[in-house]
Order: sequence, then structure tokens, then C-alpha cells
Amino acid sequence: MEAKDQERLKFAYTRSVEALRDVVRELQITEKELHLAGGFFNGLGASGFFPSLLDIAFAMTSIDAGRRQSGTRPNLEGPFYKPGAPLREDGVLFERPPGPTAEVCTLEGRVTDVETGEPIAGAEIDLWQADENGEYDHSGFNLRGVVRTGPDGHYLVTTVLPFDYPQHQDDPIGELLEAMGVEVYRAAHIHLKVRVAGQERLTTQFFMAESPHLASDYVVGAVTPDLVIPKQVTVDGDGRRQTSISFDIALSPQPAPVAG
Repeated sequence: MEAKDQERLKFAYTRSVEALRDVVRELQITEKELHLAGGFFNGLGASGFFPSLLDIAFAMTSIDAGRRQSGTRPNLEGPFYKPGAPLREDGVLFERPPGPTAEVCTLEGRVTDVETGEPIAGAEIDLWQADENGEYDHSGFNLRGVVRTGPDGHYLVTTVLPFDYPQHQDDPIGELLEAMGVEVYRAAHIHLKVRVAGQERLTTQFFMAESPHLASDYVVGAVTPDLVIPKQVTVDGDGRRQTSISFDIALSPQPAPVAG
């Protein structure tokens, strides 16, 4: 380990221990409680879910600390991203017919440069989401795909409204959340990455305004008002119900390359 990395690690450890000492003093944590916590973290590490707990508690703090104050807010990639999603020339994300309870909708918006407001043509938007039952396709690419923006920065997708889903019900994270009286639900959301000229410029997710779990999503800090999007429902002349979502994306400038 290089000296600068060693110093950074030592500083992070020292500051973390200092912060936790304050908690131990304030709450008068007993030695027995410390050992119970140690046993829990041993089990958490053995289960392989410790990184997920760090994501739940700290990832959004880390993302927000490193972001610029302009442009669409970044958000977690989450555990269900699959690289290699196919290009959807027609914008349709489902590879099999939606189920009887699915609400088909259109998703559209524009990708622009946050500083100039100019549209970004040819941007690739890589989307993935749960279905109407709150389930992701892990074996294929249903409700996954890439679309490109047109000359005016506009993109158009046909998909289904995602549903809220529980997670971690049967692992140590779920045990911890249950012990604290915290729900194990993620509010319904759609993930996306934006690439321009092959460079990834944004990873985020936005949430369905109709979700009952917006205020209780267990990922700390993930749901913010700017990423909560209401659906719009219209009825055409033939009495057919049309559902749509509009999500515009403003990209911050590329960071300058680091010399050396």
C-alpha cells in the first residue's frame, strides 16, 4: 500500500472510531451490547451482505459528497444492473407480453447539457427496472434495454410501471431492519445510466410518485423530491387510457482529466 493510501486509511479508521465512541458514550453502550454487535457483523460478513449494508447506510452520502451541485442527481446503481442490454430501436423494453395487472406506459424526456441547456444527441440511455410484480428479469433482458436520443436530445421508451418490492427479508440485513422497526421495501423506481460518446456520465434512479413507500425506503437518502416523478393519465378519443412519465436529464460537464 502506498504511503498516501496508508495515511488515508488510518485517518478514515481514526475518524470512524472517534464518531462511534461518541455514540457509545451518549447511549452508554455496554460491553455485552458491543459483543452482540460483533456477533451480528460476523454473521453479516459471512453472509456476504456487508457491502449491501454499507450501501444502505452510506452510499448516498458518498455520492452526494462527490457530486457537482448542478444536473440530475446521481443515485445508486443497485445490485441488479446487467451490462450488455440490447439496443431497443423501437424503444420497447418488454420482450414478453406484460402480465394482466401491468400498466403499460411511455417514458420520455430530453437529455441536455446543464450549463448550456443544449440538447445532447446520440446519448445512450441504459434502463433497467422491476416489473408490475416488483421482480427483475435476472436470466434475460426483459424490461432492460438501451435507447438513443435524437437530434433534439429526446428519448422515448415503452415499458410498464414498476412496482414496490421487498428485499433482504431472509438475510441479516432484513433481521436488522426488522429489529429496528424499519420496512424492507424499496419504493417503485426505474434505473438508468447515460453514456455520451462511450463515456458514462450519470447513473441514477427515479421514483414513482404513487408509491406508498417513498418516505420509508430503507436506502438512506435515496428518495429526494427531484427524483420523484408523477405519472400522467389521459384518455384518448376512443376512451383508451394512456399512461406516461416524463423525466428530463441534465448532465453536468465532464470532469477534467487528472494530469499525470
